[in-house]
Parts: sequence; C-alpha cells; structure tokens
Amino acid sequence: MRLALCCTLAWLLCATAAPAADVPDMRGTWRTTAHEGITTGSRHFPQADQAPRFVSGEFAMEITAQEGRRFLGVKKSAKHQEKIMGLVAYDNVTVHILEEEGNFHGRLLPDGSMELVYSHDAGGRQAIGIALYVKQKP
Repeated sequence: MRLALCCTLAWLLCATAAPAADVPDMRGTWRTTAHEGITTGSRHFPQADQAPRFVSGEFAMEITAQEGRRFLGVKKSAKHQEKIMGLVAYDNVTVHILEEEGNFHGRLLPDGSMELVYSHDAGGRQAIGIALYVKQKP
C-alpha cells in the first residue's frame, strides 16, 4: 500500500512537471513570410472610407519577456506599433495573443513557424487575416 502511494505521488509529480518543461521559448523576433487579409481599416492599414479591401503586408513580433506560458512584446508594421500579450496553451502548440486593437489565435507548426489568424471589430472598423510567422535566428 505504501509503495503504491509513493509510486502514485511520484507519477503525479512527473505528470504535472513535464508540460511546463516543454513550453516553447517564444522570445525573439518573429517575421511574416506570408500575410493576407480583409479590412475596412486599421492602424496598420489606414483608409478614408470603410469599404472592405484585400490587404497584405509585412509584420514583426518582438517577444521580449516570457514567464512560463505567458509572454509580452510588440507587434510592428511599417505604419504602426503596439504592445502584445500572449500565452501558449497547455498543449504547447496553441497560441493566443491580445493586442491593442484585436487578437490572434493560432498554433506553432512542426517546422517551428507560427500560423496566426487575426481579427478585430474596433471603432466601426473590422479586419480578419492570416499570417505565417518565422522566428529569426539571433
């Protein structure tokens, strides 16, 4: 009985510690290699009217701090920069990011890239897009 209890406790400790050790290191600069979207205007794609437009552009995310699954940084385009905060889900693949105007949901792919779907509905302006980010080598 005592041995079974010890084995169970040891298994529980290992089972709870393993996912934290596998959390990917998000810190660094991630750049888009592909981006396409539709917007009626945003800080990154300003426009005078609210007609939907197909857009594409280049973005970078600089993740500067990480504690466990949580991370902080900035998202940049040629026209705007804003703070981001995000987390890696318990599956160590799914990623959620919140920025000043909208949010991203996506996943880390087996090749090390990150696929993110962005959306916002802010101040009468809407946008949705998809991007592939690749982490730059230091």
